[in-house]
Amino acid sequence: MDSVGYAARFEQELEGIRLPGRVGIATWHLTERESVLRGAEQPVHSASTIKVMVMIAALRAVRDGRLDLDEWVELPQQRTGGTGILPELPSVSRTSLRDLINLMIVISDNAATNAVIDRVGFEPVADCAADLGCRATRVERHIGDVDAPGALRTTALDQARAMSALAEGEALPPELTAHALDVLARQQVIDRLPALLPERARFWNKTGEIKGLRHDVALLGRARPEVVVAVLVDELTDPISTKGYRGGPGAEAISAVGRASWHALTSGEATGG
Repeated sequence: MDSVGYAARFEQELEGIRLPGRVGIATWHLTERESVLRGAEQPVHSASTIKVMVMIAALRAVRDGRLDLDEWVELPQQRTGGTGILPELPSVSRTSLRDLINLMIVISDNAATNAVIDRVGFEPVADCAADLGCRATRVERHIGDVDAPGALRTTALDQARAMSALAEGEALPPELTAHALDVLARQQVIDRLPALLPERARFWNKTGEIKGLRHDVALLGRARPEVVVAVLVDELTDPISTKGYRGGPGAEAISAVGRASWHALTSGEATGG
């Protein structure tokens, strides 16, 4: 690499990118550790990005012997709608914790998420967030239960901290770290941070979206995670044609930030670009 670090290159790449709505960005190279923070401590609705924290809390319970990935988890008949497949499968009355975590991350299944939360407990999820330094993050109600008291809240800095701790083996032991990264690598919603990356790029990400909000948090790299980047965008005006609250200017802006992060990582290298 050249003598200018990732953070400075990212700042340069970010110039000229139009960012709609209210934007929080947190990014750094996992080795260099110099961060770029823009609105990164502004609390916002987490949407489905909070599922990464729920996954880490569940895998910590597995680490501690309180849960087992292959244990059966009973599912309620009434299931949260929105993203996911479990509400369409009423004959499936139980499944493994392993499969629930897969569904929660890979296709962002809300019903699976609530089942994992119920199995782990709200308090252990809160303890996990606090232990990872995610001081503004709150998981105090079920996904989709908008009338319940409590918050689903986070910041770009908290999301980057959680992903960074995961990548660096600080959140989980090696076997469970590998498991979590493998699940994130199979994420099917890749229309934001990874959307404009070249084929040789690897990414481990989790999106979130509700009306007026688009988020994505990711690790980017080649053979392994090298940078963390979290982009949370709210206060958007969603076009009527946006189906399911995906796409739109927010997603396009996050895609441009993902490309900026990749260019900042690879510029100055003989094979960069």
